[in-house]
Amino acid sequence: MTRQWGGFTVAVAVAIGLLVAGCTTDPTPSPDAPTSTPKASETPGVPVDLATEFRSIVDASCDRAYELGITESVEGSDTRLVLVPQAQAYNDFTAAAVNNDIGLTPIWSTEDFAVCIESINYSMSEDGGSVYGNVVTGDLASGKLRSEYVVEDYGVFVSDYVVVDGFIVEVTSTTPDSTTSTAVRYGMPSDGDLEHFRDAIDSFLASE
Repeated sequence: MTRQWGGFTVAVAVAIGLLVAGCTTDPTPSPDAPTSTPKASETPGVPVDLATEFRSIVDASCDRAYELGITESVEGSDTRLVLVPQAQAYNDFTAAAVNNDIGLTPIWSTEDFAVCIESINYSMSEDGGSVYGNVVTGDLASGKLRSEYVVEDYGVFVSDYVVVDGFIVEVTSTTPDSTTSTAVRYGMPSDGDLEHFRDAIDSFLASE
């Protein structure tokens, strides 16, 4: 499905966590597993189309984030990106950047989430009548996949994914300028992060 808020050009994710350096993130327990888990559609004797399986994984991972919520923690920073299900929206907002002390800013686009950017790129390319020109490599059995995309006049964007039970759990994004490692936790954000999420929205609305 087409995700909200995006335009009709291929998006380039720049993690908000890169903007705020800090200390390590708060540990939070893993939520219960969803009722269904996507599996690679391998059939004995039939070659696996890696690009097709990768598309299935990124779509399922982003859908799971929408369904259950998500917290993305950037290594080397105390900034986290949090997303809550639509049913838990606060003043019509579902996402924000937070840190250990405060809510930083609302997030308007799930393009900012490492777990969703590839899925959005596929959808926006299709909406624009084109093909997302990434190259997928890796090994499904080990859960290590790589997506490479060339941005004209800038360079190659590389995303290395760790996949467990058909869902993305870690992303390392490398651009010509930087490398960012993001840990992914599905489920409602912690109580503290939910409070900071609401604070971020309140501060934004008060400034309008």
